Amino acid sequence: MRAAVVRDGAVLMNRYVMGGAEVYDLPGGGQDHGEEQDAALVRECLEETGARVVPGPLAFCYELMTDHGLRTGEEIGAFHQLNVVRWCTLAPGEEPGVGTAPDGHQEGTAWLPLDRLDAYDVRPVEVARWLAADQRPGWIGTIRFRPAG
Repeated sequence: MRAAVVRDGAVLMNRYVMGGAEVYDLPGGGQDHGEEQDAALVRECLEETGARVVPGPLAFCYELMTDHGLRTGEEIGAFHQLNVVRWCTLAPGEEPGVGTAPDGHQEGTAWLPLDRLDAYDVRPVEVARWLAADQRPGWIGTIRFRPAG
């Protein structure tokens, strides 16, 4: 589950710093067994951004297949995940920052301008392209991530 929170022409992203480089991705994560998707999305966003979200309709879906960490590029073994991205809003009075249980290497959040997403290292890049362009509900497809270099 991933959250696409857009406000004033910018999208909320988790911000990671590794070796001085900044990398971004949408907040969200795994769903626990028996946990409803809405509850998982609210929990994951609170853990990563420190803010509660209100899940909305489907934005898009994509399948991720890789054997390297999406943010680190390190070998991790075979990884396969279906990501359901939902439009979300911030709950009243909430403002993102540092979450209660951020991901490894995460150093908070950032609002990235939709019309300049190509200037940032958003992973996977297909997500940034979709957010900057189409924004109709849909299937992005299978993303086979390989680190550069």
